[in-house]
Amino acid sequence: MCEPAPLPAHSPAPQYSNYLPDELLLEILDYIPKGPASQVTIATFCLVSRKWYDVAIPRLYESPYLYGGSYELFVRTICPSILAHIKKSELAGLVKFLDLSHIVHQGNKSVTARLLGRTKGSLEIFVAPQASFAINCWASLSKCTKLTCLDLSLVSECISYQSLNQTLRQLPELSSLYLPRCSRTYEHGMALSMNIRWPPRLSHLQLSGSVRGKFLWDMLRQPDNFPPTMTSLNISHCPGLDHNGIRPLLKNLAEKLTVVALHNLPDVKQGRFNGILEWLPKLKTLTMSVEYISGGFGITDNPPTPLKPKPLESLTLTTSGMQGVDPRHAFTAVDLFGLVDEGVLGRIRYIDIAMSTGWKRDEGAELDAIEMLLLGEVDKENWEKRRWHYEGLSGVPQGMGYDAWRETPMGRRMGARVRVLRNQ
Repeated sequence: MCEPAPLPAHSPAPQYSNYLPDELLLEILDYIPKGPASQVTIATFCLVSRKWYDVAIPRLYESPYLYGGSYELFVRTICPSILAHIKKSELAGLVKFLDLSHIVHQGNKSVTARLLGRTKGSLEIFVAPQASFAINCWASLSKCTKLTCLDLSLVSECISYQSLNQTLRQLPELSSLYLPRCSRTYEHGMALSMNIRWPPRLSHLQLSGSVRGKFLWDMLRQPDNFPPTMTSLNISHCPGLDHNGIRPLLKNLAEKLTVVALHNLPDVKQGRFNGILEWLPKLKTLTMSVEYISGGFGITDNPPTPLKPKPLESLTLTTSGMQGVDPRHAFTAVDLFGLVDEGVLGRIRYIDIAMSTGWKRDEGAELDAIEMLLLGEVDKENWEKRRWHYEGLSGVPQGMGYDAWRETPMGRRMGARVRVLRNQ
């Protein structure tokens, strides 16, 4: 009977390693695209080992995609107990972006308030749900002191402006605020005017809902309460608000605003915003329903010269479906061509036209002419003379022309364009 061969003193090293440094794991994570589709992939990544879990779990909970049954599981994880002091979840401190826009029937108001209370230490962006945000959420929301974006645009229940105002005073980092389309009448239960205090770092404000009457008056009489950082304003879905209320607000913010959007305002009539480029001398980006302007848009008694055009760089024209528009006075592609050709919009870079305007169907040749003018003359001249938005442009090889530059990644990103928006 043969004796078994003795084992070697040193066993050969395994052909694989069960250890990877954190730097490599983070590098692997970077190859996983961010978004809802990758949520399952990152969850599977966490199941490999405890070390992989520790590296990937912040990414998984930083911005969770919540819908249907996943919402209930998320709530049970973040809020294992109704009372926070009985049983806490360490994962609650990882949530930075809480988007409840897909939650309709799965949630309730007490759970929303509880989630806000548990994530208050880390939450930076909050998108409120449609049906499960109510008065009991304000107290928890006011403690989210790191919040930079508050989106209430989907909230269907009437909110209290007083509660909103008190909450905003507790959010020093807030930079973007979206008001709900459905708001309680501002005058409800108020005998005196209210001192509206906007967050000190607010840069973007979307006004929707019942923005009229006393609320509008209080904003107009307190223009200094808007912070100097306030540069972007969106006014939409405001029934009862016409140009007589909007124009004074725009003029109060004339020295601040560089970005403005005006759409879905049923009480605004044709041509009422023809002078918006005069009202807002620093305006760079304008999105507006084409019905609110007419053939007189941009025409003034003292037209700008080619060397001193309006600062507008981006123009997006949509449609609100307004009835009773006089086609004889409608703003057309021919009018837009004239503004660019005459130098009124000599700094324009981006022109987006919604398909619903009918310009692509009825004025396709004129749109093509605008594109040729913008790319072949206006933008090319601005680039060659390195003026305005091209001032100080670097990274362009010596001897490279405008057409060749447009083919580079920088040129595709910065160069002028004309687009037709198919889904609008």
